[in-house]
Amino acid sequence: MGPLFIQFLQSLVVLTAAPLYAGVLARAEAVVGSKRGPSVLQPYRDLAKLLRKGSAISDQASWVFRGAPFVAFACYLTVSVIVPVITSTPLPLAFLADLIGGAFVLALASFVISLAGLDTASPYGGLGASRASWIGSMAEPALILVFFTVGAVSASDNPYLMNHAIASSPYVLVLPTHLLGLVAFFMIVLVENGRIPIDNPGGSTEISMIEEGRVLEYSGREYALVKWGSWMKLFLMSSIFMNVFVIPWGLGTSGDVPSALLAIPVLLGKLALCGLAIVVIDTSFAKLRFFRIAEFLGAAFLLALVGIATSYVIGA
Repeated sequence: MGPLFIQFLQSLVVLTAAPLYAGVLARAEAVVGSKRGPSVLQPYRDLAKLLRKGSAISDQASWVFRGAPFVAFACYLTVSVIVPVITSTPLPLAFLADLIGGAFVLALASFVISLAGLDTASPYGGLGASRASWIGSMAEPALILVFFTVGAVSASDNPYLMNHAIASSPYVLVLPTHLLGLVAFFMIVLVENGRIPIDNPGGSTEISMIEEGRVLEYSGREYALVKWGSWMKLFLMSSIFMNVFVIPWGLGTSGDVPSALLAIPVLLGKLALCGLAIVVIDTSFAKLRFFRIAEFLGAAFLLALVGIATSYVIGA
């Protein structure tokens, strides 16, 4: 019963803490910019408001548009059961996929949202979907290569075993293979979640939107699921970054409930460090011109590729 409860608890942590993480980032960015900013609880208020509202759906929309938010939300919930968030002990559903399989599940969520953006025949939705698909076509190969860098030093593609291998051999953290993969993965985190320098999460100019552009036609409960899912994606990728790449310690190790509960505040502390890095970048750099995004993604791809090459050169 213990592992099953921890499985449920881990998904519950992702569901409930993801809006808080997004709220803290928004508030921190506002404070750094000498503004008061919204409350850290504002995402919860937004969700409560949107879930009470009905949805206005275009007469051009099909079942693809209506079903995409539910499919994407289910994809993010699936990833929450196959990656180490609060425990390093493999959970009952961890066998569903490895870290590369998790990347494909994330790609599926992005794919269905892009399809929904095209489905309504909205010019803004189509523009955002086409841009997001173009970016994803370069980001996904880089993401898979990044996971290969971790696999090269841990001899596994299972995220739990990766965590165990790195936590038990701290010297791995300073290997060139791991460091290059770490930097490349952080760049991909920024790309996949529409952060600076790829996209402006607080932007309101439709013609320059990417992530928000493809969901402009959503409203009400469907838009609540889309936003909630995007916050879960940011939370999950930040958790993977901290638990596998940066600080693999502090997770529950015994497979019991008290150990998993103690890991929750530790996880929040790790995410505070990751959020600090994101806030610094969001407030220190300008958004790249669209034609230069390929250079940023190319740099992430090359870093991961060089990381894999170094694993063979130094025998990692």
